[in-house]
Amino acid sequence: MEWMVLAQFFPSNGIDGVEEEPVYGDVVDVLRGSLHLSFDEECLFHRVVTAKGKAKDWFLPGDVVCRRLGLDEERCDVLRKVQDKVFIAGSVDAAEIEGELESLRGEAIERHQWKVHRTEDWCAVIDAQGRALVVAYRGAYRQWRKVMEQLVPRQRKSKLVGTPSYRVAAAWCSLRAVHRRFMHEHDGALTRSDLLKSEYMVKRVYEHRLKMGRYSGSGRIIRMRKYRAVVHRPFWERCFRIMESGDSVPFAVRHVYEHPSTKWVAVSVDDAEWLLGCSWWSEWKGEGPVRFDKFKRRSSDGNRNWK
Repeated sequence: MEWMVLAQFFPSNGIDGVEEEPVYGDVVDVLRGSLHLSFDEECLFHRVVTAKGKAKDWFLPGDVVCRRLGLDEERCDVLRKVQDKVFIAGSVDAAEIEGELESLRGEAIERHQWKVHRTEDWCAVIDAQGRALVVAYRGAYRQWRKVMEQLVPRQRKSKLVGTPSYRVAAAWCSLRAVHRRFMHEHDGALTRSDLLKSEYMVKRVYEHRLKMGRYSGSGRIIRMRKYRAVVHRPFWERCFRIMESGDSVPFAVRHVYEHPSTKWVAVSVDDAEWLLGCSWWSEWKGEGPVRFDKFKRRSSDGNRNWK
């Protein structure tokens, strides 16, 4: 397993919400080799077990913190496993894209933001932790074409006409969902079949998000309609398990937990995007357990939050 080195990334005194455990055994030699340490340099390695709160967005379980003995460092290096999901066809030379991919990865981690790349023969979606979903084949610009066009357009447009913000938001929502699916639910190498199936998922999430229009933020201005079919019960049960474990969940999940018979509830766009981001779960069936629409101005029930 390859490791990436995040230099001076972790405070030496630790972080509230991050639980560590010492690392022993043969893996220590591998870690020392990844850091190119000399035989006389003494280090202590600690593996991140859990990260909660704000730290959860910065550190992953399995990250290894390297504390050099004898040095008074304010920050330590972190070793993180390379967890890329890659499909590279035989018609593309992997060495040609490696340099640019690493540059994009470094930029994503340094700025702590998602990055997307699209060219004729390869495209990539990289999260803020540096995990990359890479697709490379002749004509790869057609992968998730409608969504990618909102973020990295290939069609010529007037400089005076930009992509509407709600389309950009919908594109990011769908790409984050497909990225998480491949990172968390997919084992082994990617295949053409996997990429074809992902097209449907990306389109579905994109269309769901588009229905919210230009709205954004944490105001409860979107109506979430909840389907009561038994097939959707496992989805909510998984949401409830996340909530009961102490992790943060949106208002919509807490409300359904307290009011199982809910037909609809007013939610924020942030809440809706959280739920759409779960569309990669195996418990998400068909078009999903919910749908979203905007309140009508003269709707008789528009002034009520739920029923």
